[in-house]
Amino acid sequence: MTMIISTAIFLIAIIGFAIYMKKNKAKGTASTKSASPSFAPKAETSPDQEYKAILDSLLKLNILLRKDIDFSTEMTGEIEAIIDDLMVITPSMMERYPGETLTYEIKKIGREHLYKTVKEYLDLSSDSRKNQFDMFKKTIESLYEVSNRSRDIVEKNETAEFKTMANFLAGKFS
Repeated sequence: MTMIISTAIFLIAIIGFAIYMKKNKAKGTASTKSASPSFAPKAETSPDQEYKAILDSLLKLNILLRKDIDFSTEMTGEIEAIIDDLMVITPSMMERYPGETLTYEIKKIGREHLYKTVKEYLDLSSDSRKNQFDMFKKTIESLYEVSNRSRDIVEKNETAEFKTMANFLAGKFS
């Protein structure tokens, strides 16, 4: 009799555990689906957090440049000039022109685009780098012109230029 009761309790425990696991699996699938990036609202980040993320990206880029011994010092200087411009103009634009499209594009360049462009080039083999150098150099020169021009816009408070520059950036780098 004890054996039958033990077996019954054991079977009930197994069935209960199976039901429990099935429910947890269903909840896990539901939470995974609800956490998909296309449907989940993005958490609001403060301007300080956003600027810190940009600075982190620029710092990672600077370290990446320094680690690559084959990368030209001339190009390192040009990229560092862009980094310097972005470090100066980004907080000013975020403070003075927070909702402007140009501010968004400059933040995007600092946070993502510059790092991605340089990283993709540095990941190439030396032969591929030689083949892609002219295009890479043009891209870096274009980013330098953008950062330099944006600095002028902010320093001279040329708000009329904001939309023109933002449209140019959105078409070129987005």
